[in-house]
Amino acid sequence: MQLELINEPLKVTQPTIIADLEDTMVTIGKRSRMFPVKDFKTNEIKGYYIVGDIYLGADTIVITEQGAVGDPIEKLAREAFVSNQNIDLSNAKPDNVSEKDFRKIELDAYRNFQKMEKFGLEHKKIVIEGIKFHLSKKIAGKYFFVYLFNPKEFILVKERELLIALSDEDRAIIICNKAKNSYVEVSKSQGVKISNQKGETINANSTNGLVINGRGLDEIIFTVFDNLKNVFQ
Repeated sequence: MQLELINEPLKVTQPTIIADLEDTMVTIGKRSRMFPVKDFKTNEIKGYYIVGDIYLGADTIVITEQGAVGDPIEKLAREAFVSNQNIDLSNAKPDNVSEKDFRKIELDAYRNFQKMEKFGLEHKKIVIEGIKFHLSKKIAGKYFFVYLFNPKEFILVKERELLIALSDEDRAIIICNKAKNSYVEVSKSQGVKISNQKGETINANSTNGLVINGRGLDEIIFTVFDNLKNVFQ
């Protein structure tokens, strides 16, 4: 594993929005702790492992010529990993955690990091509707993502103009492009459903051959997975 939890926690002194990207927001409650997570090879901070009250909100509604499509995302968690270039630490102060308490948190954190394997990241594949897809290119540029671990697993990735949500509970993927007003949902039960700017809806059995704003749908999904794999392997 490349990631290392560091016993240098920060405790927030009041409810704080630690990440605000206009259409995406992460808020943590008072007394929540934030542990730096580093790449043990480069010593670079990759993000923060958070224990406490965590709220994730994302505006994944798009406005088409036929009206609104999609629903906003609101999730609550007690443990999460947040990675972003600009984490607001202004309302956080250094805190002390005993070695005994830290070892328990550290063990839980590593177990949670390993849950990435549920999405087939380690083996470079994902299966939708019984069809196996292999990962390929990496995401270009900066990105933001949150992985909620407890009580239910949920991932939200912001990749350039795209918001990509992955739910372990119902095995669904949502890809929302606010700039192009397009909305894609891939689920095990419903297959693929695409809504475009005109409000037209396309249904398909798989992501094969589907193109969204000039990019293959399978490429959009799998470049995100590939990037997460490189961070969490």
